[in-house]
Amino acid sequence: METSKARIILSELVGDPRLVLVSGKGGVGKSSIARLIAMIAEAASLKPLLVLFDEFGGASSGIEQVILLPDAVMLEYLETHGFGPLAQRLLKSGVIDAVSTAIPGIRDLLVLAKIKQLVNSGIYDLVLVDAPASGHLLSLLSSPDGLSAIASDGPIAQQSADVLELLRDQELTGVVLVTVPEETPVQETTEVYAHLTTSLATNVLSCIVNRMPATVQLRTDLVDGTAEQQANQYLASRSGFANKQARSIQELLGIPTFEFPYVEDASQPSRAAQFLYDQADEWGLS
Repeated sequence: METSKARIILSELVGDPRLVLVSGKGGVGKSSIARLIAMIAEAASLKPLLVLFDEFGGASSGIEQVILLPDAVMLEYLETHGFGPLAQRLLKSGVIDAVSTAIPGIRDLLVLAKIKQLVNSGIYDLVLVDAPASGHLLSLLSSPDGLSAIASDGPIAQQSADVLELLRDQELTGVVLVTVPEETPVQETTEVYAHLTTSLATNVLSCIVNRMPATVQLRTDLVDGTAEQQANQYLASRSGFANKQARSIQELLGIPTFEFPYVEDASQPSRAAQFLYDQADEWGLS
């Protein structure tokens, strides 16, 4: 894909922020979408970084990526704050677990602080986070607020304030929601959207309705009761329901909404992303 085309598609999908968090109900394909956006950013001659929260986000496909595991992030924080020789011992002794339990949200805050550090490093044009599923996303993004309420001074208060400033910068940060055209995921997406935009004052950039089935029209020229007629009825019904769900979420959210086709091999995010990337210019995004 030529650079100019990739830039147009990227602009349609996410605008021009430096930090994008991609989330959605578990199993809707958010990892594939995150990788897809990173690939388009790279095609647009930008330098993206893909941030993963576990080791199962798929092959890199040439995209630079980093895995942020909470324990590793906490160790790094301790080492950079003068606890280097003690850090590993504190972790193995269970002291860090005890501290984390006593201060709910501290691990999430440190992970967000690490993301902020990556954004501010100036190395990357776009930091793209394959964020946790939507329920955990709300918990993750709520952690700075919760900690700032219990710590009015000191390093935790300062970290919370810095992270909140980043998350609430509407030009710098945004969320892409991913869903599928089914009733429960659509309902959950609308609830998450409401929470993000009201309680957390987070900018939601777009919504991607993933795995849209091919459009099938109901045929009246088939003989009743035949296998072909029953198959057509099923596929037309499925197609109609999916289109209804997609229209519904577009009306409810009122933000740019894109429909991505069904990808059979969603178990391999990089392969699915490559498929989506190859088809992108046929979706009318530009």
